[in-house]
Amino acid sequence: MAMITTTSQPRASAIPLIVLVGTLVGGNFVLAKYVVTNGISPLVLFEWQVLGAGLALFFILAVRFRSDLVILGCRPVLIYSLVNGLLGVSIPQILSYFALQQVPAGLFTVLITLSPLLTFCVSSLAGRKLLPMRRLLGILIGLAGVTVATADWEASTNAGFLWLLAAALTPFFLALTNVYRERAMPAGANPLALAVGTLLSQAILFMPVTLFPDGGQLPLHDPARLHLAVLCLCAVTALSYVLTFELYRRTDGVGFSQVGYFVTLSGIAMGAFFFREPIRPWFAFSVLLLFLGMALSNRHLSIPHRRVPSGD
Repeated sequence: MAMITTTSQPRASAIPLIVLVGTLVGGNFVLAKYVVTNGISPLVLFEWQVLGAGLALFFILAVRFRSDLVILGCRPVLIYSLVNGLLGVSIPQILSYFALQQVPAGLFTVLITLSPLLTFCVSSLAGRKLLPMRRLLGILIGLAGVTVATADWEASTNAGFLWLLAAALTPFFLALTNVYRERAMPAGANPLALAVGTLLSQAILFMPVTLFPDGGQLPLHDPARLHLAVLCLCAVTALSYVLTFELYRRTDGVGFSQVGYFVTLSGIAMGAFFFREPIRPWFAFSVLLLFLGMALSNRHLSIPHRRVPSGD
């Protein structure tokens, strides 16, 4: 059985990807809020999103990296795709889509900022040792930056307890996924193939939701714009998951968790632009704090070599 060994990537190269993935995911939440508030079921939207993104990436994989299709049939990749998809895609996405029907997009993205701190705690527990304090300091600086961005933010909402609970549980599952991906991701695998496996496994799992009455129909109100929003959501999802797996080859779960900070900043900015939600003048200063914290947390980071089977 052939084995693949990973090679270390320069840690500095992770920072642009952290920013880009966070921005894409923030845009994902804003698009989802627009769609679900216009009458599409969160479950149905989730199915369209992962199916559309998964099929698009599968087509690209088949055309450009046909030899990597075989990895989708490997048992480790199949198990990884299913578990990673449930923890990191299905559960947090569905929770967020239900929450966004009642919870302001800005408030929701603020809750996402808990993900890096939760990831630090879960990673320390899983490894049975406390991670370096330098990394915790970087996370706290980033959290301070987000706090500055959201200072005096109007967080009043009429959302009920269940909606707020769904929003609060989302960063917890994201933290679990960050640690699981770090420990279980098949090393050396094509990031595109892992993204395809993760998305299509969830599309198959949730396919029955399209059988619900009116499950595959768009609301009559402005269907053309909703079609465009769903297509954009699929495209953003496809790109963000490819970059997610590439980023995990360059940093660990704690480093990746800082994506949540840029999810918050982009969510606040896009929420202000599209939904006229409030934004504060200290926003630019918070960005500087985020980059400082991210540089400190990811400095001198080394990822151990791992080996995985490349075939059945």
